[in-house]
Amino acid sequence: MKSEVHRLIPVTKAKENKSINGDVFEESVEDKKSRWRSIHLACLIMFIGSLDYSIVITSIWPYLQSITYTKDTTFLGWLLCAFGLGQLVFAPILGLWSNYVDVKWPILTTLILGVFANTLYGYAGAFPSHNGIVMLVARFCLGIRAGNVAVIKSYVSGATTVKERTSAVANFSTAQTIGLMIGPVIQTALTPLGETGLRWDLIKLTLNMYTTAAFLVTLLGIVTLVLFLLMFKSYRIADTLDEDTEDYQSIDDGKVDKVAASVAALAFSLAVFSMTYDETILLPLTMAMYAWSRNEAVLYNGILLTGGACVAVLSFLAVKYLSKRCDERKILLGSLAILITGYTLQIPMPFTSSYPPAPQVAVNSTDIDFNTLDCEGARCGCYFDWCTYTPQLFLSQYIVAVTCVSFGFAATILTVTTIYSKILGPKPQGLFMGLLTAGGSFSRMVGPVIVGFMFAEYGPVWSFLSISIVLLLTIVMIIVTYRRLVPMCQR
Repeated sequence: MKSEVHRLIPVTKAKENKSINGDVFEESVEDKKSRWRSIHLACLIMFIGSLDYSIVITSIWPYLQSITYTKDTTFLGWLLCAFGLGQLVFAPILGLWSNYVDVKWPILTTLILGVFANTLYGYAGAFPSHNGIVMLVARFCLGIRAGNVAVIKSYVSGATTVKERTSAVANFSTAQTIGLMIGPVIQTALTPLGETGLRWDLIKLTLNMYTTAAFLVTLLGIVTLVLFLLMFKSYRIADTLDEDTEDYQSIDDGKVDKVAASVAALAFSLAVFSMTYDETILLPLTMAMYAWSRNEAVLYNGILLTGGACVAVLSFLAVKYLSKRCDERKILLGSLAILITGYTLQIPMPFTSSYPPAPQVAVNSTDIDFNTLDCEGARCGCYFDWCTYTPQLFLSQYIVAVTCVSFGFAATILTVTTIYSKILGPKPQGLFMGLLTAGGSFSRMVGPVIVGFMFAEYGPVWSFLSISIVLLLTIVMIIVTYRRLVPMCQR
């Protein structure tokens, strides 16, 4: 399969230094418009990918119950795991594939797969049997589709100069965050459709509060697919200094600093792992600390997370601004410090005499299931063994902590991804970006298991203290390798 990649060649000026700096290119105005049009289209694909995940995440459990009539949350765990597993396995494969063909082919394949998977998810209830298995297959396919994150990151890194890269990475990170932010909002807006909804028996189509979300993303996926076919062109910067002289040198010949790349990838995975703390214990923590019912916890935490997503967007904008005036390694260290502050603030203060409210309903703490328990009319309170000796977390303290985590996590992910892409240099990065994405997916898979155990057995003190220590060691690791975390062209 012949690649149709458009390569932008450095101007003759670069020959004077006999080096490849990746910053000065002879590029027409039309080429630049076309290149950035493709980059912006890649951002749209990232947005749709995030929407794929977030728009059904709050309704996947009741949807499963409505078509299988199950109350066993074990299968729910498999459904949630299937998405991450698909991304974990196929992100490196898609990335490696993109190294050998035009990136449009892996992206096109995953876009088509995404349309199929969302349609399958919406039709899961129409099958005569094995409805849960159909949902599982759809979620796994959506995870494979999400693996194109690696391809897109690789493309954006190869289609931008070193100076442009931070801004470009910030753009697609913002697109991702907005997709994650508005997905639950759209799902909430579809609630009036109810579980019955509208039916079209001829094609066995049901549009209810659960399926309409999937079909909406299917429609957006088709629109994106059409735009991609009409507008996307592959660009790469650049391949040579001077092909007609002995000074020719391919940018693919540069050697990657494997130590620096490994440090950046590990920092990325640990940052993603840290985020699973809030994702996993958000509901049980607030229900235990403030005696919120499940409905109250979903509502109040939803509001708080929406605000956190807005803070994350502001964080991306701040990094774009600071990266033009400050070393990105310093921004990374500052971002990790803010992240540590956020998790440290979620540790209850020892000097308070206030403790979590005692339960007012009879529930065995070893058998508690926050997916099915609702305490309307009777406050849940705190059921864990550590509730008797762990102080209560102040609500204001919790709000400030979540704000810090939202800002620090967004800035950390953006900065470390940019540093990682610059370490790899302008060579094809598909496989490396695939491994980076797989590392993040692995963290999201094992994180909830570890976090759930830590929280149930030791409570918020040791849970948040342990992740703060892990992030502190990450800072030490970055300081030790500080001089190596530079773009390939500066080594």
